[in-house]
Amino acid sequence: MSVVLITKHDENIYNITKSITPFQQKPPRFTKRKGKFHHFYKRCVKLHATMGIPEEIPPDPANYLKKHTGKPSYSSCQPLKDDKTLINKPPQDKVPTLKELQELQKEINKPKTSKNFVIHNIKKVSKMKVKDPEPRVVIDRIGTSKPLKGGLEPMFTKLPEFGTKPKYLVRFNKIHQKVNQMKKDTFGTEKPKCRYITKEERDKLLDGLKQNWEELQKQYQGLPILTDTIPKRNRKLKIESDLKQIEKDIVLVERHPYIYVYDDNELS
Repeated sequence: MSVVLITKHDENIYNITKSITPFQQKPPRFTKRKGKFHHFYKRCVKLHATMGIPEEIPPDPANYLKKHTGKPSYSSCQPLKDDKTLINKPPQDKVPTLKELQELQKEINKPKTSKNFVIHNIKKVSKMKVKDPEPRVVIDRIGTSKPLKGGLEPMFTKLPEFGTKPKYLVRFNKIHQKVNQMKKDTFGTEKPKCRYITKEERDKLLDGLKQNWEELQKQYQGLPILTDTIPKRNRKLKIESDLKQIEKDIVLVERHPYIYVYDDNELS
């Protein structure tokens, strides 16, 4: 048995399936033809995007416009020499006087005051006329309004009688003022409707109330103990209410030393 050792070889199994493709040269890239106005069209493509290439041949840059070769402007026009009315003689130079020089110097040295626009605007707004509101008319109870058209203007508001008091109201106010004035004038001369009770009358009134209370008390003590009928019960209740009322009157007269009363004739 023998062993063969290969030390140098160039075999490669990866290149067995690959085939050598011939080199193909690509065709040249398409380029647009440059026509006669290609450079001008490229420069003005934004201005003439929808109008196409201009038909006018542009001027040669070498033949540029020179001075005094273009159209005359109106500012540089000079009057004709033949027309004497258009020729203005230049004014003669005057030598300024000393007074004029001093005034000029004062104007130059006068400090420049900055204008206060805030105050100027305030004065301007205060003198402005107020804008008249748009005439509108309310059409429902909620307050919906719409512009007032011609022929629907309220004419009564423009009459001179609008906003003044009616004559009947002025007459009523005058009569009311006269009545009030008469009441004020006769206030001090009228006699008071109530009069003051003297001490003797007060004592007499108090004694009369006590006598009435004693009489009712005797009647109350003379009532039967057994109130088995309705008339007996009613009589007892009436005497008790009268006693309570007389007791209240006695307490009232004793507490108040000064009492005023009204006459029955004046009340009626």
